[in-house]
Amino acid sequence: MRLYRRLAALAATAVATTGLVAFPAEAAPARNFFVDCQAADGGSGRTAAEPLNSLAAVNAIALRPKDKIKFRAGTVCAGRLEPVGSGSAEHPVVFTSYGEGPKPIIQGDGGEWAVHLVDNSHLTMEKLHITNPAATTAKRTGIQYNSTTLAPKAGLVLRELEISDVAGWGNKTGANGSWFSYSAGISIQALPEGKVGYIDGVTITDNYVHDTGGGGIKISRKGTDYHKNVYIARNTIRAVGGDGIVVHASDKPLIEHNLFDEGGAGKYPYVDGNFAGMWPINSVDPVFQYNEVTRQRPTIFDSTAWDCDGGIKGTCVYQYNYSHDNAGGFYLGCQSCTEFPNYKATAILRFNIAQDDCRIAGNASGDNKSPLWLYNNTFFCASEKLNIAVPTGDSKIANNIFYAHAGTLPTAPGIRYDSNVYYGGIAAHPSDATAVTADPGLAAPGTATGFADADGYKLVKGSPAFATGAVVDGLGGTDYFGNPVAGTVSRGAYNGPAVDPVVYESVAEAYNNVAVSSDHNPNTGGFSTSGRSYSGQGLAAAGLVPGETVDVLGADFVWHPRPYGSVDNVKAAGQTIKLAGQGSKLVFLGAGAFKVREAVFKVTYTDGTVEDKTVKFGDQWDAAAPAGAVLVARAAYHNRTQTSYKNPATGQTRESGVSVFGYAAPLDPAKTVATVTFPQGSPLANEGFHVFDLKIAS
Repeated sequence: MRLYRRLAALAATAVATTGLVAFPAEAAPARNFFVDCQAADGGSGRTAAEPLNSLAAVNAIALRPKDKIKFRAGTVCAGRLEPVGSGSAEHPVVFTSYGEGPKPIIQGDGGEWAVHLVDNSHLTMEKLHITNPAATTAKRTGIQYNSTTLAPKAGLVLRELEISDVAGWGNKTGANGSWFSYSAGISIQALPEGKVGYIDGVTITDNYVHDTGGGGIKISRKGTDYHKNVYIARNTIRAVGGDGIVVHASDKPLIEHNLFDEGGAGKYPYVDGNFAGMWPINSVDPVFQYNEVTRQRPTIFDSTAWDCDGGIKGTCVYQYNYSHDNAGGFYLGCQSCTEFPNYKATAILRFNIAQDDCRIAGNASGDNKSPLWLYNNTFFCASEKLNIAVPTGDSKIANNIFYAHAGTLPTAPGIRYDSNVYYGGIAAHPSDATAVTADPGLAAPGTATGFADADGYKLVKGSPAFATGAVVDGLGGTDYFGNPVAGTVSRGAYNGPAVDPVVYESVAEAYNNVAVSSDHNPNTGGFSTSGRSYSGQGLAAAGLVPGETVDVLGADFVWHPRPYGSVDNVKAAGQTIKLAGQGSKLVFLGAGAFKVREAVFKVTYTDGTVEDKTVKFGDQWDAAAPAGAVLVARAAYHNRTQTSYKNPATGQTRESGVSVFGYAAPLDPAKTVATVTFPQGSPLANEGFHVFDLKIAS
């Protein structure tokens, strides 16, 4: 009944004019309404000294163009915000904050929504914190928009909001599985399907969404036409219990510069079914670019960074994106997986970088007719095998760098290969007449920590991938880094000038491997090519607590300051690292892999002299340190790829404990160290030295 009363109020205040919905108050002066739900008495709201003090008072206002509703910073308003009325294109209604302090909180009462927008047009909501907690999960949102009438709507802007603690539904299976589709931090709905107005202008930017059950940002269902002018950008989505961004029923939506981290996690985690990173469904020509998806937890089949789903018309473009360590890998092509028609859109995946995201399930449900173009991507598979399946009827795989310790590539008459790089343990496809099988000359593979920190995937001077790619249709205008793509084309995601070899400014800058994973997401580790890793919780129980200092042979190390599942150690591959200082010894913290225990590091002093230092580590599995080394900690168990996607505890195994070691090499105390050069080796997670940190000590 509440919804019907609000619709009646809207109808009573709205009049038809040119465009969508306009109001006779358009020419009226602007109104400011101040809200302080901690104020003792409710005033008129027209001044900060006499504020409204409840959401019910706000809901009672018949909003009109130019209205601003301002909530006092540092306060909490409990209940449900359900505004009635609309603004105009020139003068939207604005919900915002005033005063100094934290964002004001709209705290839902555990109902289906905390903020409910029904048929509002030209409404902006900004600088607020929206929550909707509950003891149990259900169909629940932070902000929910419903189009319920035939009239088109327009001008919805959600920006600079924090949305958290929304107890949405995390189970996509079972009797209440449909609740998952509509649970999120932000949910935009047009129901019933095909019988209500679309929205022209959906702008969702610069928001922080976290701990929301069911997902982050979702546009669900199609109105009388596709939603238009959909723009979702610069949002940070962390630890939500489902999909990061889902764009449904939109015409040429643009999704860019967003971050999605730890999908499936948070206060209201995923329970069952499938979710993925950022994906469209039932839309026209969607474009996803400059985004990052990382560390998603396992699901039945999905958990990929990117997905082109059912009902897509035209092209489905993923370009200039970065992903790493997602349980399902890089990409899912699922155009025939849904109740929507398969229009056989062309999926274009170009100039993306994938770091240990090496699965492409491009023909899910046997869809072998939707064209797929895989152009100029760089896949660095340190601990994962390359696992590619694409439509066999029409796929083009050109100019990619496949740097993996193992893997296979599909063969079919409709799959064409051209000018790819195959290196590290993966054989060139026999039909690729211009294949390169030499080291592609990546500047620092594995070292990316985010979208803006991917310079390690540029090409060094002398790279066989430089300017040797094929010119094919559909490359687009630029590479991952913004360099133009014209004339000659390089292989991989970089098309700029060749760069010099890297000299690292610090040990952390050289990190190129994930050694420590969380017990809640054991799939992210990659200390070895079998996907084995240290358990962060297991090491903490053994004395290595994240962020705390541990003394090793007279050197103080801060253990693992980064989140589990992030690059956290240097797999030795000839790196040179700056390390200025004087002391009597150089102390290493790390372990060997595949029984490698001894190697030579080169110390260069500022006077130009060089000394070789033999360093000994025990193997990760060893319970005792080799001669000269010390055992720093030994965890009782380690992590591996979990055997049950619903139970991360199946990723823990006590078949062997795992150890971290320390070793000290003598230095000339009268000289100043300039750099340390690691022994040669592969950045892949095969045999070799792993160093968490090194320090000069007295």
